Amino acid sequence: MIFPRFIKEGAAIGIVAPAGKVDKETIEYSREFLHQLGYKVVFGENVLNVHNQFAGSDALRSADFQHMLNSADVDVIMCARGGYGTNRIINELDFSHYIQDPKWIVGYSDITVLHSMLQNRLGIASIHGQMPKNFTGKERDDSDIVNLFNILKGILPQYEIAANPLNRPGYAEGELIGGNLSILYSLRGTSLDFDPHGKILFVEDVGEKLYHLDRMMMNLKIGGVLKCLRGIVVGQFTEMTDSDTPFGSDAYEIIYDAVKDYNYPVLFDFPAGHVKVNQPLIFGKRVTLRVDGDGGRVNF
Repeated sequence: MIFPRFIKEGAAIGIVAPAGKVDKETIEYSREFLHQLGYKVVFGENVLNVHNQFAGSDALRSADFQHMLNSADVDVIMCARGGYGTNRIINELDFSHYIQDPKWIVGYSDITVLHSMLQNRLGIASIHGQMPKNFTGKERDDSDIVNLFNILKGILPQYEIAANPLNRPGYAEGELIGGNLSILYSLRGTSLDFDPHGKILFVEDVGEKLYHLDRMMMNLKIGGVLKCLRGIVVGQFTEMTDSDTPFGSDAYEIIYDAVKDYNYPVLFDFPAGHVKVNQPLIFGKRVTLRVDGDGGRVNF
């Protein structure tokens, strides 16, 4: 796995919107927020463009992202938001220049498409973490913001998570991969699908029906993915909904049921996903996962 170079204060953060449209207030707030943290800001030319639900047409979004990949004036690429649409441009991007001198790419949710390209096709690490859309209401000393910019500077986090009754104890080492479960599910059978062997999988999701979640987990189980993992870190599953006929289990119980036959550690309730406190994770990095009666630890 290739790790992008770490940065120093004063580095240039490039903000680009590969998926959903972004409002002007978010862009202006993120500019000031990053300036206060001591960074320069470079916006994609089309970051405020609008085409239906997208931040401009596929052609404009891919052109903006391509410029960020190639630009020597940008040290980090930060996706403005998720939403939907990164999969529509991923095959139009040329990473040949980028892989010669990779820079950190940051984002989550729909940006799981980019993480999957980076880890599963190119062998480059990236950061699952807060995006400018989430900066509003944040403070510079919030732990997830501090951890995100510490990672970018080469200071790696060690997380201690409170115990959850569904946790499965154990110890594992492996490469951390994953992201939004719905996106991972949508990439099954494509060239961006992940190899589960020896991996620790992180998953989170938002706004799904409970039976949809069960269907996704059954796909991973029937496909032999779950049995090949070394561990699972379960993030936040927010705004989940039930059907008229109740499914009978909540999100964590559904995941627990899908993995109960396998003998590896499972850590529930990691603070990452579509929540206010969204702790950053380094995908592609080998980590240690330890789960016991006191909770869990994820060490980078």
